[in-house]
Amino acid sequence: MFFFDLDNPKPLEIKNWMEKNNFTLFSASQKIGVSKRQFSRFLSGETSAKRVHALAMQMVWLIQENKKEMDEDSNKKYIKGSHRKIKIPIK
Repeated sequence: MFFFDLDNPKPLEIKNWMEKNNFTLFSASQKIGVSKRQFSRFLSGETSAKRVHALAMQMVWLIQENKKEMDEDSNKKYIKGSHRKIKIPIK
């Protein structure tokens, strides 16, 4: 998820970023460190997002993707049975 123009991300690109990360207006604004009101201005096009905001959104996206990969890897290991079983005899 990268923006076409990093210096001026478009409102549609920001909306797509929110959808891909399953963010609400509140959670998205918290993730990049702006107020809900400011973030809603980015979405409406009233104010254009700056380069620093686009970079923050990309960083959040990269972190989210990394978490997904780590979760998938841990699930694969668990499913494959890589965990050893310990048998304790009961007398």
